[in-house]
Amino acid sequence: MHYRKWPWREIGLLTGFYLVFALFYMVVLRWSYPDMENAPAGLFDYFNWRIVYLDYPLKALFTLPIWYLTFRVFAGWSIWAKVAFNLVLLSFWVKGWQWSYYWLVETFFDGRHLGGAGEWWDVYIPALFYVLQFGIFHAYTYYHDLRQTEIAHAESERLALASELSALKAQLNPHFLYNAFNTIAASATGPGQERTRDMIAQLSDLFRYQLRANALDRLPLSAEVAFISDYLELEKARFGERLSYEIDVPEGLERALLPPLLLQPLVENAVRHGVGPRVTGGKVTIRARADAEWLKLTVADDGVGFEVASVSRSYGLNNTERRLALLFQQTLHLRSAQKKGTRCTFTIPLEYAPKSIVDRRRSARTHHVAELPG
Repeated sequence: MHYRKWPWREIGLLTGFYLVFALFYMVVLRWSYPDMENAPAGLFDYFNWRIVYLDYPLKALFTLPIWYLTFRVFAGWSIWAKVAFNLVLLSFWVKGWQWSYYWLVETFFDGRHLGGAGEWWDVYIPALFYVLQFGIFHAYTYYHDLRQTEIAHAESERLALASELSALKAQLNPHFLYNAFNTIAASATGPGQERTRDMIAQLSDLFRYQLRANALDRLPLSAEVAFISDYLELEKARFGERLSYEIDVPEGLERALLPPLLLQPLVENAVRHGVGPRVTGGKVTIRARADAEWLKLTVADDGVGFEVASVSRSYGLNNTERRLALLFQQTLHLRSAQKKGTRCTFTIPLEYAPKSIVDRRRSARTHHVAELPG
């Protein structure tokens, strides 16, 4: 990590914490001997400052691995598990510090330390300090996590409000749009214009689905598939025989729920960047499979492909990847090679919509298409 990204604030707080307690301990020792003539020789001009440059730095050194295990390696543990873990290591921390400190004093500093029954003070006081410091560490971590959660919640509310405002603006009198489609379809009454009327109906369904997607968090896979089918049929009007597609959704998975417009960016990416640039065109495949409690979805094409490491992600890939991470903590798996096509795969928890909802939406969509003049 670059030094500018180091947690300087936390390092400064920790240094200040140890310095304050070291100085406090020095003051306590000073006032423990109010009669300087009866104080042990050299206690205040030698031993006392060793608290600052040896005693507490040694405590910090023994604290570091325990802190790392508690707040990094086992960060996902519950608070009670972490507290129990710290209490188990308390005796190792105290005795490790005591033995190391005594050895350093005797070997390199030609100094003294408490002996006999007095050694218990070098167990009791460090143990109190250990409990105090890890109590402060846990309190600070809890405060920091709570603050981050509040910031994330505020950002989520801001994004939700922005999304709601966008949805409201998109819904400003949408019926004029449907009426316009119906008017155009009604005017296409000449012979051989059936295809034009079908395309208008498909385009109308695309807009209708997008508006519904702004208002709902989950929709059945059948609704997403119907939307993608309309989109691909419109693209076929442009690409002709150069574009073919296959949608493979086993019976029963039509009721699987997923966020709306999760597949569409991947399909659009496959058409525009995979099949489109290829002279002979190609095929787009959308496949759904159930894997235990997960729904596995794949969008693949046999188009031009690309080198994954050397090409920047498109908006569609980034959009889907970001939504998967935010909603399910899942990743988008991308495989591609030049002239061999591209495959995008992801999994989400498998949940089902009531069967009646799927049937009702399918019926409504069929009725809407039938309403167009024919």
